Amino acid sequence: MASASESEHLKIILLGGRWAGKSSCGNTILHKDVFSIGAQTEVCVMETKSFAGFQVTVVDTPSWNWVSAEDSSEELKQELKRGLEMIGEGAHVFLMVYPLGAPFIERHKIAVQEHLELMGADVWEHTMVLFSRGDWLGKGTIEQRIEGANKELKWLVERCKNRYHVLNNKSRGDEFQVIELLQKIKQMISQKRKWSKTEPPEFTGETSSAGAPEEPSPKRNK
Repeated sequence: MASASESEHLKIILLGGRWAGKSSCGNTILHKDVFSIGAQTEVCVMETKSFAGFQVTVVDTPSWNWVSAEDSSEELKQELKRGLEMIGEGAHVFLMVYPLGAPFIERHKIAVQEHLELMGADVWEHTMVLFSRGDWLGKGTIEQRIEGANKELKWLVERCKNRYHVLNNKSRGDEFQVIELLQKIKQMISQKRKWSKTEPPEFTGETSSAGAPEEPSPKRNK
C-alpha cells in the first residue's frame, strides 16, 4: 500500500455526551483498542494510524453531561479545547457522535450546540454527525430514519449541512464502513479548501441567505 501523503492526513476530533459511543467509534475507525470502553473519558487521548491509504489521527475527548455548557465543569470545557490544540494545525473534522435510536430532545440540542461552540465560531463548518449503534438501524436506511425523526434531530443533521455517517461498532471487521467514512471526510475537507480559495463576494450591505446570522443558542426553561 502506498504511503499516505500529507494531503491524505485526516484529523478527527470525537465529540459527544455521556454514553454516545465515542470511544467505541474511535476504536472502530482505528481498527484497534486505543480508547477505554465502559468508563467515562476524562482527558483527551490521541492516536494515529495509517489505513486504506489515509493517515488517520483521532482524538477522543471527555463526554459531557446532557446539560448546558454553563453547567459543565471548567475542567471539562478546558479539556475539550485542549483536544483541538492536540490535533494541531491543518484540515480536521469534528465528529459529533450520537447513538442511533436514542431520543434526541431539546435538552440534548442545547447541550450539543453549547458544547460544540466552545470549539470556535466556525465549528459547524467542520462538523459531521456520526451515528453510533448502527446495529440498531434494522432493515431501513439512515435516510428513512432521519426523515421520520423529530425536529431536534433534523436540526442537528441540517446544522451539519446534511453530513452524516453510521458506524456499527459490533462489526469491527467491516472495513468498508470506515473507508466510506474517511472518504466522506476527505470530500468534506476538499470542499472546504476549494471554498477557501474562492474570492469572497464584495459586501454591498444587503443580507443574503449565505450571510444570514447564526441561529442563537436555545434558552433553557427556568
